[in-house]
Amino acid sequence: MLAIVSGVWAARHRGKAVDVVSGTTSLAMYSLPQIWVAVLLIGFLANDRYVHWFPTNGLTDVVADGMPFLPHFDSGTFVRGYLLDFAWHLILPVICISYISVAFLHKLARASLLDTIQADFVRTARAKGISEKIVLWRHAFRNSLIPLITVLVSLLPAMIAGSIIVENVFGINGMGRLTVEAIEQRDRELFLSNTLIVMVLTLGGYLLADVLYVIADPRVTYE
Repeated sequence: MLAIVSGVWAARHRGKAVDVVSGTTSLAMYSLPQIWVAVLLIGFLANDRYVHWFPTNGLTDVVADGMPFLPHFDSGTFVRGYLLDFAWHLILPVICISYISVAFLHKLARASLLDTIQADFVRTARAKGISEKIVLWRHAFRNSLIPLITVLVSLLPAMIAGSIIVENVFGINGMGRLTVEAIEQRDRELFLSNTLIVMVLTLGGYLLADVLYVIADPRVTYE
C-alpha cells in the first residue's frame, strides 16, 4: 500500500520535487543489497552502543512463554505481552524483507499510471468536469492495476524464497531457512514438501490474479 500510494502521488506530481526525491530514494533502496541492510539495521538500531530500540534476533523474548497474550498495565507498569513482543521482534525483519519490493512497486505504479493518465478517456473525464480525485483514482488508477496485480501475486511464493537471507541474519526459523537446511542435509521429503508449498502459493497467486483482473478491468471476461 505504501508503494502504490507513493507511486500514484509521484505520477500525479510528475517532474516536481516530490517525484524526483521519491524516484531517487526508490532507486537507492532497490540498489542496496539485502544482507548489508540487515547488518546495518542490527548494528545501529539493535546495538547498545547506538540505539537499542529493537532486539537482535529471534521472534520472541526468552521469557515470552510466561507473558500474557495482550499488552496491559499491571500496578502502573506497562507489560507489553506476547502479541506486542512478537510484533516488536518482527519490525526489523519486515523492513529488511520488504524495502526492495516497496521500491520496485513504487516505480511500477508510477510508470503504469503515467501511461494511463495520458489516455483519451482520462482527458474526456476531465473535460466533463469530473473532480481530479475521481479522475485519478476511479478512472486512471483502476485501469493501471493490471501490471500491478501481475507483480503483486508473484510476491506470494517469493515470500518464502526471498526470506532466506533475512532469516539467517536475524536468527529466525522460517521456511526459507528450513529449505536450505533440507538441501544441506539431503532431506528429499522435506525439500519436496517445501517445494509443494511454493507451487500451491504460485497457483493460488495465479488464481487470485485472474479474479482481480475481472474486478479491476470490466473488459476482462472468462466466458
